[in-house]
Amino acid sequence: MEPYFQIFPDLHDPVLTLVLKKKTGSVPRGTYGFIECYCTEPECDCRRVTLLVLNEKTKQKAVICFGFDQKGPMAGPYLDSSNSQSPYAPELLEFFVDSLNCKPDWLDRMYRQYRSVREMVDGKPYRARPFPKPGLIVYRVMPPPDLEAEIKQSLKKLRTSSRGAPPARSGPKSGPPAHRELLTEAMSTGRRPSQSGARGMAYFVERYRELGTSGPVANLLSVQDELRQYLAADELAGEQLAALLPALFQQSPEDDEGIDAGLRLLFDTLDVLRIELECRRPRARERMERFQRALAERIFMENEDLDLCAAVSSIVLQSRVEILPVLREANSWMLQAGAARSDLHDLPGEEVLAGVSRSLESMGVTSPFEGAQEMLQLFAMNEPEVQTALVAEMLHAGNPFLCEIAALLLFHHEPEVHLGVSRLLAAADGRCFAPQTLRRLIISRNWFAGEIRKNLDHAVTSARKGRVECAPLASPPAMTVYASCIDGAGAQSFQVVVPAGKVHSSCSILLKQGEGVADAFVVWFKTRRELNDFLTLLKKASFIESTPHYLDERVCQALSEGASRQSAPNCRLLQIAELLGRDRWRTTLFDARWELRQLREELSARQPKLLDEREYLAALEESASWHLAAPVFSSWFEEDDMVDREIENSRGKRRSVSARAAIERIHQVVLEGRRAVWLERLVLTALWLKSSPRAPFAWHRVFHVAQAVSDQKVALRDIPLMLNVARLSFDAYLKRRKTGSGRIGNRP
Repeated sequence: MEPYFQIFPDLHDPVLTLVLKKKTGSVPRGTYGFIECYCTEPECDCRRVTLLVLNEKTKQKAVICFGFDQKGPMAGPYLDSSNSQSPYAPELLEFFVDSLNCKPDWLDRMYRQYRSVREMVDGKPYRARPFPKPGLIVYRVMPPPDLEAEIKQSLKKLRTSSRGAPPARSGPKSGPPAHRELLTEAMSTGRRPSQSGARGMAYFVERYRELGTSGPVANLLSVQDELRQYLAADELAGEQLAALLPALFQQSPEDDEGIDAGLRLLFDTLDVLRIELECRRPRARERMERFQRALAERIFMENEDLDLCAAVSSIVLQSRVEILPVLREANSWMLQAGAARSDLHDLPGEEVLAGVSRSLESMGVTSPFEGAQEMLQLFAMNEPEVQTALVAEMLHAGNPFLCEIAALLLFHHEPEVHLGVSRLLAAADGRCFAPQTLRRLIISRNWFAGEIRKNLDHAVTSARKGRVECAPLASPPAMTVYASCIDGAGAQSFQVVVPAGKVHSSCSILLKQGEGVADAFVVWFKTRRELNDFLTLLKKASFIESTPHYLDERVCQALSEGASRQSAPNCRLLQIAELLGRDRWRTTLFDARWELRQLREELSARQPKLLDEREYLAALEESASWHLAAPVFSSWFEEDDMVDREIENSRGKRRSVSARAAIERIHQVVLEGRRAVWLERLVLTALWLKSSPRAPFAWHRVFHVAQAVSDQKVALRDIPLMLNVARLSFDAYLKRRKTGSGRIGNRP
């Protein structure tokens, strides 16, 4: 975004100005100019304007975002949460909105300016659809969008479209009439979820149906929050949803929107329960067990719908919940009864392999990565020994495509399975490996430790003895790396945009502190506008342009964390390594104190003045307001049962909790016990900022705070940033007490 007067310096269009002769509300007296900024990215028709509100001293007091088309979730007008705002910025936004409604000529002038910018940048007449007629829409102040949720929703939509349409569902089934009647009654009454029985979750199905997959993110978050509260209030909510899903699938193909809504509701329900379990909330495990037991009975035992079982299996896997024995046993029973697929009823053996081949062919699967994904959805809820036996059959079937898929099941999410697969690969005749498989084994051997790596070395040696030629790896392409901040859950996302002819792809990698590579996938952008819209989201959600070197370092560190936990990354990470020409990713232990010394040495050599004590003290003082100025730090807080327990312990014999005593207890017990975790997070943040030429603030400031955290002689309560972490942790506790436990898609 560039100011219009800089794009066309010879023009002198007027600037909307607010002149206050005295303080009005909380806005000080003075003159405030609204500087219009437009996008100068070639071929980007975002149809947006950003306004910088400057006082007479050219100090920025507000940043306002406004989209000319009002259907999108980011249309606004709203205050840009990725920029610093003055305390009275909301009142300046209100003035802007009033001006939009009262001065249609001004809005029309912004339209004309936007057209002129596009024509100048693109070198051709602007011929897009007409703008909304000035005066036709009544504008109002909008809250800033949740950009992280918007990115997740955008990626989810792109992933779905890139995989192609789901397999065709069979026609309506008679099924248990009681389920159909319950669904019809619940949806026709439109009752709120305070009602009992299946009506509560049917209400949420309707809400998710109304939202669709591209509705405003603010509305989605509101419904998710309502769902969270309902799940906390009604112990039978999970059973209600499990009973509703078969009835929804009986409506196919007349109501596929309702089916999709039910599956999205299932994912969010599992997400709530997973987070409660990871936070060790009271009765969380009992609630998860009840829900999985209900899914086992209603989905796998009581009905014979192939598509429903496959869809629920896929959602359970995507949600990353621990699959409990009751669900595994139900899935195994279904397969043995022949309800899953008629081709697969004689596990294991030639018939199952023939059935697998026909199934993959009918789904149009041509990539071994897609094939591995489909195999996981079909069999991942079976017992580990059953899955390992199936991989053995695939390796010895004499089918090169099945052999490629079998090798990729090395990246199974269960340690017992991926260890078993590595043993099978080591024992296999090396001549069965395709050149691409050999290349993948060589690339990924460095991602594992211990026995698995030794097994892969044996497999590689065997393939070479069998005279298998290793397929060449493509040269690293031109790429642009975008890296998010490290959030309050210790998660960091990378989006690596790569041109591929006339289209672009984005390689998405999610790293999580303490876990390793949590997810990886590739999405494709069919149009330049689709890509530009996504890049706009990234820039507004604390993603900054980084470097391939930083990406390599972080992936290697995450692989080390995963190997230490005996977990394997998603096989899509291997696909990304091939796309990016990365054959040297390997496990590299992250040592925060060593990295801190390296940063100090760099400052000492290049900018020694930044190591002065004054800089150190200034950084500590500045960190007190970081959670207000930078969105990343507002998510830095602790939120689990240990926090709740220590806050309750701080009560003593008092009837109410003292904020001061609770915060002190959080410091003494929780944060001091996790000092190493917070040191690592700060050092990673400093490295993230250092990797970018356009970092939002100076990395050496974070370095100084990390230095203080690394010093055991400095109490964490004496570091302003950590004091805010404790305060935000206490605020989160109060919010949970008020609204109920658990959150959707935020923090473990």
